[in-house]
Formats: sequence, structure tokens, C-alpha cells
Amino acid sequence: MGKLDDKVALVTGASRTIGKAIAIALAKEGAKLVVAARTLEKLNDTAAIIRESGSEALVVPTDVRSEEEIESLFKKTMEHYGRLDILVNNAGIFGSGPIDELSTETWDDVIATNLRSAFLCSRAAFRIMKAQGGGRIINIGSVSASRVRPENAPYSSAKFGMVGLTQTIALEGRDHNINCGILHPGIVIRDDMPEHIKKDKNIPAMSSEEIAATAVYMACQPPHVNILELVQLPKDQPYLGRG
Repeated sequence: MGKLDDKVALVTGASRTIGKAIAIALAKEGAKLVVAARTLEKLNDTAAIIRESGSEALVVPTDVRSEEEIESLFKKTMEHYGRLDILVNNAGIFGSGPIDELSTETWDDVIATNLRSAFLCSRAAFRIMKAQGGGRIINIGSVSASRVRPENAPYSSAKFGMVGLTQTIALEGRDHNINCGILHPGIVIRDDMPEHIKKDKNIPAMSSEEIAATAVYMACQPPHVNILELVQLPKDQPYLGRG
């Protein structure tokens, strides 16, 4: 028996790294999954691991920059499962450059992927959860939401925005038993990192599975408890005073 038996969870950006680990960890607690991302082949890899654990997985390739595709994602979720208990807004990309050289295209792409998608998915989930009497939304933020780095304006701005979005959803969700919280990871080893960085023991970093365990902890709280904001980082990572 898992803590999330019979719950339905949807994870965006579930094809790799943090999103993949969260989807798999939720399934191990008994949740039925909907996994969404742009790359079908990698989504199928995630789904295969979930099914091997004995849980269910609905694969829905989705470009979260598209409002139409997001609406289709939630429609397919309801057609397949008939409910949605947990949404994890994890989809995100990086985009950097000096502010005076930053292209509008880079800015728009990062904001659309990291922040606008979280709004669109949360709006769709809120409608479902309100009608069914409750649910939980977990946003994956970043320490960049409070400690910025130079040449990182789009990413930091999107993550700052997710804090405001999280607090607003949590406030509006109170009367409908809808909880919303945000998890801010520090440095995480990513699939797309060069091998020499992954193997560098001098770089303080966490695994995706460690972040996933925290996301599951947030998801498993009783309905009357909400973890509004949580920062998780390697103990040796500069945070206060980071540059």
C-alpha cells in the first residue's frame, strides 16, 4: 500500500532529470501517472519504468508553450482517469546572456516554457480540482527565485514569477481544498550536463532522486496541510551571498 494509492498525478517535463524522477517516485507511492513532455521516445522510457513498478502511466506528448496542447493534455487526462489529484509543474529550460545582448526570442521562450506553462497547467488543473473537491499543485522553482546570478534574467524572472503564482493559487485554493506549494532545488546533476561536470566531486550537487523524494513528501501531506515553500540544496552550495 502506497501513500498515494488511487491518486492521479500529472508531471510536466517528465522525460528527463527531475521530472522523470518525480514521476517515477510518485508511481512508487501508488499514484497513477500522466507524463508530459515534447519528446515521445524519452516519455516512453519514463512510462516503461513506471509500469515496471506496477503502476499506470498515460503518455501525452505536449509542448507546454502551446495553450491548445495543454488543454488537450488535461482533456486526455480526464478521459483516461476521470480525475486529477496532483499536478507537478516541472517543465523548464535555461536561457542566458548579458541583459544588453539578450534576444527577445530567448526571453519569450524561457518565460513561455517556465512560467506561462505553469499558469496554463495550473488553470486547467484548478478547474478540475475545484469541481472534484480538492487537489494539490506543486511547482518546481529554483534557488534563482531568490538568489540571482548575472546573465540569467529570463530564468530568474520566470522563477520569481512562479513564487507569486504559487502564493496566489494557494490563497485562491483555500476554499476549494486545493493546496499549492513550490520546491526550490539548488544544483542538481542533469542529464544534459557534460560528463566531466557530472563526475567532478568538487561541485556540490544533488541527484534528481533526492529532489523527487522531497516532491513526494509534499504530495503526501494530508489535505489540511500545505508546504508553501521549500528550499533544498547541497550543504556546500553557496546560497547566502552566492554570485
